[in-house]
Amino acid sequence: MTYQVLARKYRPRTFDELVGQEHVSRALTHALDQDRLHHAYLFTGTRGCGKTTIARILAKCLNCEQGVSAQPCGVCDSCREIAENRFVDLIEVDAASRTKVEDTRELLDNVQYAPTRGRYKVYLIDEVHMLSAHSFNALLKTLEEPPPHVKFLLATTDPQKLPVTILSRCLQFNLKALPAERIATHLQALLEREMIPFEVPALGQIGRAARGSMRDALSLTDQAIAFSGEQLSETSVSQMLGTVDRAHVLTLLRALAAGEAAGVLEALDTVAEQSPDELSLLDEMISTLHRLAVAQVVPGRETDTALSELAGQFQAEPLQLFYDVAVRGRRDLPEVPDARAGLEMILLRMLLFSPRGVIGDGPAEAVPAAKKPTEPALSAAAPAQGTRQASATPAAPSAASSAAYSALAEAAPVREAALAQEPGQAPAAPQVAVASAADAAPRSAPEPAPTAEPAAESAPAAQALEQASGGAVRKDPAAWWAQLVERLDIEGVVRNLARNCVLVGRTDNRWHMALRSGHQVLASRERIAALEASLTDYLGRPVSLDIQVDDAASDTPDELAARRQRKRLEEAREALHNDAVVRELMTTFAARLDDESIEPAAPAQESPHGL
Repeated sequence: MTYQVLARKYRPRTFDELVGQEHVSRALTHALDQDRLHHAYLFTGTRGCGKTTIARILAKCLNCEQGVSAQPCGVCDSCREIAENRFVDLIEVDAASRTKVEDTRELLDNVQYAPTRGRYKVYLIDEVHMLSAHSFNALLKTLEEPPPHVKFLLATTDPQKLPVTILSRCLQFNLKALPAERIATHLQALLEREMIPFEVPALGQIGRAARGSMRDALSLTDQAIAFSGEQLSETSVSQMLGTVDRAHVLTLLRALAAGEAAGVLEALDTVAEQSPDELSLLDEMISTLHRLAVAQVVPGRETDTALSELAGQFQAEPLQLFYDVAVRGRRDLPEVPDARAGLEMILLRMLLFSPRGVIGDGPAEAVPAAKKPTEPALSAAAPAQGTRQASATPAAPSAASSAAYSALAEAAPVREAALAQEPGQAPAAPQVAVASAADAAPRSAPEPAPTAEPAAESAPAAQALEQASGGAVRKDPAAWWAQLVERLDIEGVVRNLARNCVLVGRTDNRWHMALRSGHQVLASRERIAALEASLTDYLGRPVSLDIQVDDAASDTPDELAARRQRKRLEEAREALHNDAVVRELMTTFAARLDDESIEPAAPAQESPHGL
């Protein structure tokens, strides 16, 4: 018996057997059941998605001897002859080989005659966009008003090439390219019917290689069965398709998850022993990174257990960074003289381009990130009586400033005395006052002025900041925290987390923080660890954070900043409304102030939180 390929053996014979084109089968089913049939249908879509198949099913429905319906019997002479492509009233035309206007005229000369066997004479014109302009013009009139016994079914992969006059005369259906998961599921059902053993990952590879075409998928399955000896394994399918073994990709990605450059290069050396194509390896990495990202966001979409476990080893931000670096590197890889060296550089970029404060200090940060140069620290001497001084560049360290810093260094053990107790309790008195440091220097020595943008400070400077703030900071831990956040060396999402928290208490080195409701997504493990590390570096001793979501959390740094901004805006509006010149202009010219356009001027110099 002659072997029949899978693409022909399992070609859908009814609308119920169609895969992935429910929107088309639903519309045609309703039209057939309600006897609301159009005279011309246009089916568009990529190759192998079912255009000709749907046209033949529709021809069956129209000419079934049991009557016009969405469920042809499949056993009558008309149905069998259409299935075997020998029905006399189904005229299939290959427009690619009959492009001349003479061919179209010859075809239309027989339109007026009644069908020989069936109820309708059906003209199926495949790849209709290949017709010439004269052929389209010859077809227009007949396509618009054909005899009642004629139906036109047009199919094309490129509807943009059809004249708008043709499109306007047809009922158009756009067929979708099938997703790889849907193709793999359908192949699994067919192979179970064929009793051919298979591995699910192998079907996934075939589904992706088919690129939306079910016919291509079935042809590849036939080829894979012949190649692997009627047992579809992932390895054999990879060899047949020429794709990189997924095990190589997983080896590289596990090394990237560990975050060690030496481990990544060793993994690449191991993979290189199998002589894979570097571009194919990078393509497979990009595809796998995409699946890992989807598995992190929507775990239920990933059915591969190995990929689901690997997704748990990555943080979300590095994974997005790796994908972006890989895509950009793929563009440049064909241009480099040594593809292996180019692939190594792409992998090293993934490790080195990890900005601190966005990615956190998880596994991907084993390679230290570059730091910005630090700005000059605040002077230890605070302005007396809360007066503000103009911004100036600090002078070279003098004898006075050296003596002041020496005294502050001795006072380091008390740099956090204001927060030694729970909020609301009076803190213990500091053992060393900042004033003693200033008094230790000759009074004739000039004091360095503070910078406009305070940077990260040393532990003695942190103590000086706390003591110089006075009783207001000691009684208000939230304000102290807001001022401290501005001096921490944190950026990006970590700073956003800190600005939406408020200090509510502490037990030894454990600080209890309240996080405003709605910002829970900021409090990931790696971001909390990054904030703890910055506090530890700044204060000179370990600090651990206990962050709890609290709907009643208030006085966060963001709220305090917004409150000050609103106050300055109100003061600016009041000052303008009370200004004599402005009032005279309003009176003379019947003018009015546009309050929405008023912006308060930024203060020349102030503490970050007005303390």
